Amino acid sequence: MRSWYGVRRLYETRFRERLLLALLLLIGGYYIIWSINQWLSLDAAALRFDFVNYFGGAQAAAHGGDIYANFKRSWGTQAWVVAYIYPPFFALLLAPLTPLGLVAAGRIWLLVVHLAFVLALGLILRAHPELSRTHRRLFLLAALSFMPVYLNLKFQQVATLWLLLLVGTLLAGLRQRDSRSGLLLALAASLKVTPIFLIPLFFRLGRRRLALLASAMLAAVTAITVLASPGSWQFFTVVLPRIGLGTANWDNGSIDGLVSRVVEYAPGIAGPATQALAKVVIALAVAVVVGWTLWSARGGADSSWTLRLGFSALVTSLLIVSSVTWQHHLVTLLLPMATAIAWIAARKAPAHYGCWLAAAYALCWMDRRAFPLPADLLVHSRMEAALVLVGTSVKLAGLTALWVLLLRMLAYERRMAIRLPLPRSEIEAGQPAA
Repeated sequence: MRSWYGVRRLYETRFRERLLLALLLLIGGYYIIWSINQWLSLDAAALRFDFVNYFGGAQAAAHGGDIYANFKRSWGTQAWVVAYIYPPFFALLLAPLTPLGLVAAGRIWLLVVHLAFVLALGLILRAHPELSRTHRRLFLLAALSFMPVYLNLKFQQVATLWLLLLVGTLLAGLRQRDSRSGLLLALAASLKVTPIFLIPLFFRLGRRRLALLASAMLAAVTAITVLASPGSWQFFTVVLPRIGLGTANWDNGSIDGLVSRVVEYAPGIAGPATQALAKVVIALAVAVVVGWTLWSARGGADSSWTLRLGFSALVTSLLIVSSVTWQHHLVTLLLPMATAIAWIAARKAPAHYGCWLAAAYALCWMDRRAFPLPADLLVHSRMEAALVLVGTSVKLAGLTALWVLLLRMLAYERRMAIRLPLPRSEIEAGQPAA
């Protein structure tokens, strides 16, 4: 096949770069047109999914009300879509927009979401100087074609802002700017709780000053936001424990979602201990996946690669074990994917690494709607239950594939550290005097 004309041209660097540039301009143009159309057509109906909940929380914060009143009133299957469930920091962040009204505030927030996405892409490229022009174009093409990106924009979600803060944390950490990295990590964990697990990662990598600064700044931001919004302490005592239980919703792509669906379709699979066993399985999954990721981030030949790969593997693992992982949350995978592409290019890894990465990307791009699942969202037979479990776990399969790939890269870095000879000065220093 390599000798065929169309295939042979792909092995020509100049032709390949021109082709990637043409495709990038095409998808970039689509992104711009789609985004302008979305901004111009934005109305209250388009904001009804998520932003209206953010706006409600911001209004409560602006007027000294209970941010989580709607959540407490409507907890159950609908609380995920009709209530504000984020830390108080996000509500206070949006509070200055509330006098503008829902639609005007939504337009401004949508611009912020787009700006965060563009800035995040730029910082990702700066954090990976190993990417050649071809690889940069390939990454940008993959980013602008990624379905979770468009879902995030459609629902005006926070994932692009979260991605920007995470990339900023990593880039500042790579440049030894501990104060800046710690502040950005604190802000990221104040926006969504899971980045708090990055603090033990920095401890594991020997960056204790950064970890301590991040812990102190997170405590300060939390204290300030709780004091600025009376009653917001309920996020830790009421909201977080409840949303931590997860949901069996078909769009929840985490291990929690899969286990919850299994229990829903087979409530007696382990007899009366089914519910308790499910909780144990979910807790063990968190401990094993996160724990193994932290353990693997050690002893690499290149501290820069160990930090980038460990950081990316942990970001991926948090999506795997989160109580809820919607598809638009997968926007944060752009950082791990860029790290994987850069590592493959720098280490000249075998072709199967690239194929593995492409398969993970495809699985994370896909949605359960690609499968012939029941249109009424109800399971009527065991065969349908099995099909639903497979179709709703496609994102989990992609996340797991990417996570395992990053762990393999970390293992390669550790093997390189063992094989590398000591510098001559260290060898001579260890020799006994004559």
